[in-house]
Amino acid sequence: RLEMERRRRRGMVRWTRSKKRARLFDKDDDDEDANGTFGSMYHGDNIKQDALLVKDLDHSCEKIYSTIRNQALEGSQYGDVRPLSAVCTSSLGNYNHLDYAGPLPKIIATGGWSGGIKIWNGGNDHRDVDGGETTADEVAPLDLLGAKNIVHEDRIMGIAMRPYLTSTTSTDGLTTMVASASIDLSAKLCKVTLNEDAAADSMDVEDDDGNKAKNKQQLRYNIEECAHLKGHAARLCSVAFHPTGKFVATTSFDHTWRLWDVETSSMDEGKELLLQDGHAREVYGVGFHPDGSLVSTTDFGGVVQCWDLRTGKSACHFLGHAKRVICSEFSPNGFQLATAGDDGTIKIWDLRRRRPSASIPAHTNLITQLKFSHSSSSQNGEFLASSSFDGTGKIWSTRDWKLLSTLEGHEGKVMGIDVLDGQDCGVVTCGFDKTLKLWK
Repeated sequence: RLEMERRRRRGMVRWTRSKKRARLFDKDDDDEDANGTFGSMYHGDNIKQDALLVKDLDHSCEKIYSTIRNQALEGSQYGDVRPLSAVCTSSLGNYNHLDYAGPLPKIIATGGWSGGIKIWNGGNDHRDVDGGETTADEVAPLDLLGAKNIVHEDRIMGIAMRPYLTSTTSTDGLTTMVASASIDLSAKLCKVTLNEDAAADSMDVEDDDGNKAKNKQQLRYNIEECAHLKGHAARLCSVAFHPTGKFVATTSFDHTWRLWDVETSSMDEGKELLLQDGHAREVYGVGFHPDGSLVSTTDFGGVVQCWDLRTGKSACHFLGHAKRVICSEFSPNGFQLATAGDDGTIKIWDLRRRRPSASIPAHTNLITQLKFSHSSSSQNGEFLASSSFDGTGKIWSTRDWKLLSTLEGHEGKVMGIDVLDGQDCGVVTCGFDKTLKLWK
């Protein structure tokens, strides 16, 4: 199936009108072409290369699925004094990943009902401020790396992290940004930077028994507010960064969603680029297409809208959910959209045919979040993660939409889920029990 799809994209499949099926060109078809334009495209070497590529993808997929089936709880941490409502992880931007050299620090951001944002270690190397690498004893998975206790005046409902945007050859000066949406009618952008004062404070000190220990009062990252996005007339629900990192979208109970400019927004005024009021009910979920041309929004009426950002108009809409639609996520392959909500089902929509391609009875209660695996070579978008009020997180195969693993450990509702980039296919979840959990 994958080989047929790959050949179709490259023009190696002819769709016959009479039998309504796909037929590969053979040698006789090439000889019939007078100009010989197809000879090089359908050469046997190219077909062999495609077959080897598909074989490599299948082998990589088998390793990924084997890793996921063996996943277990790696660590658990109390994240706040009140329930955690949102979680997100760092990722490398799609447009400049070839310009970066060296391992990227994996960080996790959480937001909760207390209105604060915290940064946690996702398990990768973190550079010290003097340029050296820290050891595993100094920074363990789910260690607190940064915190800002008061960002919003009320509960945070959605959180998103900007992709790493850098062309440098080291992690020195590497920064990212976190966007949060709250029921206080506002969204905020916070810059996450390396704390230069951490080295001065991380000196050896002696305790009462004369033993030397590290003073860890200073956290590794600073969280600074850099923009305040105001304009919605009701509580905000979700927030998402554009793949380029230059724009951010927010949804609200005022039946609208808005697009903001990250670069020109400030604490005094947020630069609003687009206000769209095409929904008849409260708008909740939002997600961007991998190439940045489309954005999907969902509402409490069960409607899923896909908008063309180049024109600002609706490109298509989908109907099929029985109740409210809470979340939407585009697949890294670019032609599938996953949505879920109050009816406990995950629906996969084919953007080319504009109709559903799969319906998964995933959970017994409301589904809070969906996340596809990263498009990097280590994951290839091979699985989909979901979280639910039924107290579980689940991981699904994107090839046949079968269940790969069930993550059980939270005492109550699972409010959010996200995927860490890397070969270990790490997954993080946050719950109503105030805990943040890492699965590997």
